[in-house]
Amino acid sequence: KDEQRAIFEENSREKKPLTWGQTRNMPLTHRVVVESLRMASIISFTFREAVVDVEYKGYLIPRGWKVMPLFRNIHHNPKHFSNPEVFDPSRFEGNPKPNTFMPFGSGVHACPGNELAKLQILIFLHHLVCNFRWEVVGEEKGIEYSPFPIPKNGLPTSFRHHSL
Repeated sequence: KDEQRAIFEENSREKKPLTWGQTRNMPLTHRVVVESLRMASIISFTFREAVVDVEYKGYLIPRGWKVMPLFRNIHHNPKHFSNPEVFDPSRFEGNPKPNTFMPFGSGVHACPGNELAKLQILIFLHHLVCNFRWEVVGEEKGIEYSPFPIPKNGLPTSFRHHSL
């Protein structure tokens, strides 16, 4: 909140909108965004085709076979992320190991809009934090993954307009 408050106050004094440079200077908010994407990635899996024979852990994956990486399993693997079911933005203070964080896919087939999506989330969060107060009404039940992440039993939330 403090990160967003500083930007909001600077912009209010100068009567200017949020700038590109300011979105690049939101390290905590960025970590919150990427940890949210790790916890509840919109892409659960993808299909790929082996272009050559591959041996993996003693098994042969023949050329032409379809493979299906399960991103949620990768993102929630304790070998890659300690306490993977705990929301912890600090885990992104450094870069994750290669091929352990792929909320938009990876390689040449990665979503071409991934940076735009993260930018839109940053802008949305800035305006949400600066202009609204909210609270969950009722009980949070966690996330359901079938096939896309959604709050179990919905997420009734009360919003009220309130500028910083």
